Amino acid sequence: RDFGAAILFFGVFLAMLYVATARFSYLLAGAVAFLAGAFLAYRSIAIVQVRAEAWLDPWSIAAGRGYQTIQGLISLASGGILGSGLGQGRPDFVPAAFTDLVLAAVGEEFGLLGAVAIVMLFLVLVHRGYHIAISAGRPFDRLLATGLTTVLGLQTLTIMGGTLRVLPLTGIPLPFLSYGGSSMLTNFVIIGLLLKIAGGRGMHV
Repeated sequence: RDFGAAILFFGVFLAMLYVATARFSYLLAGAVAFLAGAFLAYRSIAIVQVRAEAWLDPWSIAAGRGYQTIQGLISLASGGILGSGLGQGRPDFVPAAFTDLVLAAVGEEFGLLGAVAIVMLFLVLVHRGYHIAISAGRPFDRLLATGLTTVLGLQTLTIMGGTLRVLPLTGIPLPFLSYGGSSMLTNFVIIGLLLKIAGGRGMHV
């Protein structure tokens, strides 16, 4: 039922498998397996069907399952370029704005420029994480850094894509921004482990 977590675990598995073997064919096979699994999940699991319908045409079910997606899009659009200002938005109009759609709240109050700045910061974080993985001396450190960075990157990509209706919306939190103590703790542990790997090689992060 938790499609977001399935995407996260499968994506991390594929990334680490590719780094360990350097065989691009595994990525292709994984992509085919993912599409097949997504199709089967859509045909057999009701919540996946609902998520897909809310992604493809939320306006047709605006009073029901599509309400959250539509309110998130309206919140993003109302922010404009510069936003309404810190504390001047209405994230309470967006269901689960503090978890699933925190990017919509950021976009409303800080505008397009603020949302793009958040995206750029995540890109820098993921870039530095993969740089640590490439520069790691031991194979174990390389695999560990790859997996940890992929966790951060896939979480960010999945929930941002869901907010912007590029992907179906899932319940994955946006690292360091979404409400949740366990998520925040886990992400800081990931950063700490990446710093430890980088420190072992004397790298500048």
